[in-house]
Amino acid sequence: MPVVIRRLFTLAFAALAAASGCGPSVQSIYEGSVRFEHCYRLDLEQDVATSHRQACWSSWLERYTYGQSRDRLEYARRRVRAFATGDADRPVLRVGQTQAEDTRQFYLVVPSPTSVHASPPPIATRTHVIAEVPKPSPEESAKASAKAAPADDCGAACKASFSSCNEACDPAAKSAACKSCDPDYKKCMQRCFE
Repeated sequence: MPVVIRRLFTLAFAALAAASGCGPSVQSIYEGSVRFEHCYRLDLEQDVATSHRQACWSSWLERYTYGQSRDRLEYARRRVRAFATGDADRPVLRVGQTQAEDTRQFYLVVPSPTSVHASPPPIATRTHVIAEVPKPSPEESAKASAKAAPADDCGAACKASFSSCNEACDPAAKSAACKSCDPDYKKCMQRCFE
């Protein structure tokens, strides 16, 4: 029996050691972050040659991406593509400028939390499916052909989308997703008349 117990302890210790070795280390994440910031600083300096900036981003993509976030990976890839196409312009920092809500990224459609202890905003938001517009009867189509309002078919699609958005909402909850129905409808109708 002691041999069996000893083997079980050995297997448990080996499994624990293997499990703790998975994933990026703190050191590798730190080195990747420091190197990213270094390349970003080179991008912003006026005296740095384009070849140095390109080499920095290429090196970062080759060696320091382990454990880094997707936005950093995409930014570095965008910079390398820009250098490859001959675009040597430095990125522009917009410090102090407020960004319009329409240009915010898709995952920031809800207001950000105001407290450190609040839960983070949802990453994936609900998509609004436009319901199929019912086909008019022959007599309704005859009336419509006589005098159709401008952008009537587009307005019907907007109305159907607004209805499907409100059907999924609980009016008592007053969630951020429910509050987005009205602005989405207004934007849809504005697009109809552009």
